[in-house]
Amino acid sequence: MHWLLQLYPRAWRERYEQEMLALLEEHKITPVTVLDLLIGALDAHLNYNGVTEGVTYMVNRLRTGVVMIFCAFMLFGVGWSMIQRLTDPLNQFNAVATFHPEFRVLFDADFIAGCISFLALLIGGLPVFIISLRRAIQHRQRNVLIPFAVALSCLLISILATGGLATWHPLTHIYVFLGGYVALMALMLIVGTVAVSLMIQRTDFQLSELKFVFIPEVVILFCMGVAVVMSTILIITITAYAPQLFNTQDVGSPMFITGLFCMALGTIFGTMGIRRGMVARIN
Repeated sequence: MHWLLQLYPRAWRERYEQEMLALLEEHKITPVTVLDLLIGALDAHLNYNGVTEGVTYMVNRLRTGVVMIFCAFMLFGVGWSMIQRLTDPLNQFNAVATFHPEFRVLFDADFIAGCISFLALLIGGLPVFIISLRRAIQHRQRNVLIPFAVALSCLLISILATGGLATWHPLTHIYVFLGGYVALMALMLIVGTVAVSLMIQRTDFQLSELKFVFIPEVVILFCMGVAVVMSTILIITITAYAPQLFNTQDVGSPMFITGLFCMALGTIFGTMGIRRGMVARIN
């Protein structure tokens, strides 16, 4: 793991490298450990200034945690949206759910958990986003306003593309158009997520403006975990008792497996974000 620590700033390594190496020798190294070290290196380059105590350090930790939770939810949301296709076509799902009511219970629990996590994201994230935008306008911070313009453009392009696809139904090569739409949405999601993350990371927040976000973050992570568990049980039970539900009109089981993987990966990444921005820990 010594090579990973070389990715950290020199000032950080001079103070903490030996201590970190000793700590790593006492624990089993997993892929999650490697990912955590890589994120820590990025965080250190963005925030570390040789001071590891005080308000500035706490703000940096909280801000990085907010960004990580936001990115984790975006990844989770992609997978969660895939799982929602299990009811397509609805008639087939309802017919199977008549004999297996547990399918409906699991699906509804997954849907509710995802909606609550999205609501918590709005409650905790919108004030942070508004503060970032307002402060950037007041101080004319181009490095924040430009990512905002990019994120807004991605949102408008996504709305226009969705509206265009809903009103225009080509008679031929339908899968070509759908494939192009999916690729465009994926690109807009990635670019928009990066742009919003840059906005938050480049804003100088006050500690009081970020501490309240911790509770919504916990709610988001808890609901993400519940959704992953419900989706996993649902996929297993459908595989055992009603595999025909995987064969929808345009997708098959690989999409649902991919969705479950994205949800789980987003939840793991969100857990790391909670750890990095945990108020009790940095206090």
